[in-house]
Amino acid sequence: MKKIIAVIVVAILAISAVALTGMKSADSLEIDAECAYLVDYDSGNVLVDKGSDIKRTVASMVKVMTLLLTFEAVDAGQLNYDDMIVISSESAKQIGSEMFLDEGASYSVNDIIKGVVTMSANDGSIALAERIAGSEEAFVALMNSRAVELGMTNTLYANPTGLPSEGEQYSTAKDVTMVMRELTCHSKYYEYSGIWLEDYTHPSGRVTQLANTNKLIRHYKGCDSGKTGYTDSAKFCLSASATRDGMRVVGTVMGATESKARFKSMTDMFNYAFGTFKREVFLTSETPLSIEIKVSGGKVDMITPIISRDLAMLVEKSGVKYEVKYDLPTSVKAPIEVGQELGTASIMDGEKVLMTVKVISNESVKKANIWDNIGKIV
Repeated sequence: MKKIIAVIVVAILAISAVALTGMKSADSLEIDAECAYLVDYDSGNVLVDKGSDIKRTVASMVKVMTLLLTFEAVDAGQLNYDDMIVISSESAKQIGSEMFLDEGASYSVNDIIKGVVTMSANDGSIALAERIAGSEEAFVALMNSRAVELGMTNTLYANPTGLPSEGEQYSTAKDVTMVMRELTCHSKYYEYSGIWLEDYTHPSGRVTQLANTNKLIRHYKGCDSGKTGYTDSAKFCLSASATRDGMRVVGTVMGATESKARFKSMTDMFNYAFGTFKREVFLTSETPLSIEIKVSGGKVDMITPIISRDLAMLVEKSGVKYEVKYDLPTSVKAPIEVGQELGTASIMDGEKVLMTVKVISNESVKKANIWDNIGKIV
């Protein structure tokens, strides 16, 4: 199929929404942490920003990337939740937070993920890393490669646990939020992140209590996921997500001086978001657009496209209109596949693009043969 030069088709929709103006500063929220960052899950628009690009060690929040790579390995068919992992001596000897895995014993991927998500198990993190990449070193290379793909320009990983390392390692509140936002795209993750307390029985019969380190799971309505972190250099950290009334926000605080300060700071940011903004759905992926695109050389002459995902974002609860702008070709050439990208739809604030989604074909169209063309003539 030849490349088509897109012709901009603008449709101004009189959708009542409100601008992301009047944002409170992080100082006005009295955030008791050195760095803080909060975004709208749908669009990635920034709601709170305090020192979000400052590089710091992030302790166990490193495990957000470890978990993301684990769920992506399952999605890619490289790993199954019921696969068994034989625990190596390297994994079993980990210090700090651990689920006390027995060296030489076999544990399911499902159980190890549960330990990493709830109680930040360092031994479980190494076990997953070795299973996915063959070695901890190879897994760290995957971590850094994935960070580059996600645009995490101020992150460097040295291990899958976040424990102090001889190698340099750092990240930022913005980058941690970026990878947490990616992790929360995986619905399976919430089966683990919502656990508060659970007794886990090892293959030997020994029992370990898995206690969630993210206290907001129990104490903040709507918080369904998160990852804590602490070392002397990182201080107290937290990356978490919460949802209410169909809107989800994702945020990170770093460098709090005490544990309760990170939870209070995140609570204040969540309260600010849910009190100030609402989720506005401009277009839904389930409804065909009110636009037709001509098909050249196909069995049908026109197609009605859809969007790849909902065009939705958080808007303030008081008064301005936005525009939805389409960048689409006037015609496309057959054959066309279901899901084929045709162009984009964007939420516009004047000339500023606030969010963009793909416009795709909702049907496949084969090339017309001679009999199709004769039929059209007749």
